Amino acid sequence: MSKAYSEMSPSERIADRIAGNRRIEQSVLSGGSGLSLEGIVVRLNDRRRRATYGAVAELVGVLPRGLMGGRPKDFRNSWIVAASSGQESRRGWPTGYSNNQIHPECYRQIVERPWDVIEDAESLRIWLSQTG
Repeated sequence: MSKAYSEMSPSERIADRIAGNRRIEQSVLSGGSGLSLEGIVVRLNDRRRRATYGAVAELVGVLPRGLMGGRPKDFRNSWIVAASSGQESRRGWPTGYSNNQIHPECYRQIVERPWDVIEDAESLRIWLSQTG
């Protein structure tokens, strides 16, 4: 839309929001910077490594809050975790997961090495390039 949000009618605002969500979805699927969310999830799961929502979101080109929207809370996705503790999150834990939804090795790392998380996009990019 070329109008300012405040100038839009309610239906135009909904259309604008839908278009924005589609752009985010396409970016996640294709990877705005050449990396897809699915590709990163596979590598983290295969190599048993945790990374923060923020680090992954920056590489994929979306906001951290919407990164995992619509994805199942399962072992593969549990490797993407919170960077800090807050109202709904705990540092190093995947947000909103029950213990039985977290990969057993990920859970072990959370308990034994809570600090061992890739926290920024550049570190994640380097790690991904080294794990081929």
